[in-house]
Amino acid sequence: MSGTLGNIYNNISFALSLHAEAMARLQEQASTGARINRASDGPSAAYRILGLNSQERSLENYIDNLSEVVSTLELSFSIVQNMFDEVAGKEGMRARLTQLTGGIYDEASRKRNAEVVNDLLDQVIMLANTKRMGQYLFGGGNTSSAPYVATPTNGTITKVTYKGSVEGRDVEVAPGVESSAFYVGDDLFRSNDRSTPEFILGNTGVTAGTGTSSVTGFTWLTVAAEVNEKQTITITGTPTSGNINIAFGATVPLSVNVGYHATAADVENALETLGDIGSGDVTCTGDFLDDANGITIEFTGALELTNVAEMVVTDVDLNNGAVPAISTDNDGGKQLSIDGGTAVGIPIGDKTNVAIINPDGQVLYVNASGTISTGVELVVVTGTHDIFNAFITIRDILKNEKGHTDAQLQTLLSNSFNSLDEIRNLLVQSEVRIGSKVGFLDNLKENLEDIRYNAMEETTRLEQADIAQVAIDLSRREVLYQMSLSVAARLMSMSLLDFL
Repeated sequence: MSGTLGNIYNNISFALSLHAEAMARLQEQASTGARINRASDGPSAAYRILGLNSQERSLENYIDNLSEVVSTLELSFSIVQNMFDEVAGKEGMRARLTQLTGGIYDEASRKRNAEVVNDLLDQVIMLANTKRMGQYLFGGGNTSSAPYVATPTNGTITKVTYKGSVEGRDVEVAPGVESSAFYVGDDLFRSNDRSTPEFILGNTGVTAGTGTSSVTGFTWLTVAAEVNEKQTITITGTPTSGNINIAFGATVPLSVNVGYHATAADVENALETLGDIGSGDVTCTGDFLDDANGITIEFTGALELTNVAEMVVTDVDLNNGAVPAISTDNDGGKQLSIDGGTAVGIPIGDKTNVAIINPDGQVLYVNASGTISTGVELVVVTGTHDIFNAFITIRDILKNEKGHTDAQLQTLLSNSFNSLDEIRNLLVQSEVRIGSKVGFLDNLKENLEDIRYNAMEETTRLEQADIAQVAIDLSRREVLYQMSLSVAARLMSMSLLDFL
């Protein structure tokens, strides 16, 4: 009997506890509005919610990155549009050049317009060095320093050099998706479709060589008057005895020995005995061969104004570790140079592929065999123009500090249209390139926002309680609880007599 009453008591207590716990959970859901308040409320749902929350945070970071990248690209797009206006807009360079080539401007007017072009140059340099939030837009991976550096000469910009990175800077904008936020300016503002150099005026007779030149855009070629070649022989060290051997030319005798302490006259007499050098073909100056300045040989007579082969000097029996050397002070013949670089003489032999190097180390290969006169020639390499070099060249044409005739100026200005058209097309391509990227990223951002919204919606569905259903369940649990209490009261009020 006692066992039966104990079982009844335990069952009633367990039922009341279950109903009370269920009502407490339902009351909590009703008060918080959340179905899952702790992991134990629904382990699988809680695990799913944690995953969805992590996904939401990750997507939010990607969306923030996308917003920054899109804002940066939209500003870059605006800058490229402004540059396009500077080139091809109503007040841009091309419109001004159209007026200038109409022939209505005199020299003073051209020079005033040169100042306007200089202002446009300053403007495009400023645009190319635009910053957003402390970062330069067009330096590629290098966003901390200005991508374009202007080099002034006597207060006037004569060169603009790209100093940024050649690699873009990518930002992860979606899982496994990276996008360039900072473009390489040299890719946007310089063409890269090299063609054969063209000599616009043809006033010097120099034409394109057979080698592949590395100069870009516009290059000024200067053909200067002939000079005599000079080569200097020196001896390093302090010899006290011995001789050096000097070789020149291809006919016998091929070489001659000269004492280490020979005078200029001694060297001159010795050289005149060599093949291809006759009497009066060299003039030597200096004191002694072993002096610090050595002996300088100037080729004259039959070799006057020619670019002769470089002599070869070797050690015969110098002591004290002394070594002879030779250096060419200047080549003979007409002097060729580009953009103020080192002058190169036209060689005696093959003149069809002479290499001329500018101060930046870029080379122009020319055919000098048809050289007819001195002068300054404009060389253009179509397909390699950049906006800065084009503006500088047009400004310099207008200033005419190189002394061209009016007819030559018209030819040079007319040719400049081609460079502006090339740059205009380049900027249009850059606009399309950046605009397409902005469109793609906008679509990607919308997709990520949709995914994030769906994740948030699913999280809400898992977390939030159905209040109507909770109310029904709570009412049902309360009824069951009351019924359990009622049954418990009746059962627990029985006595022994009820069982007899």
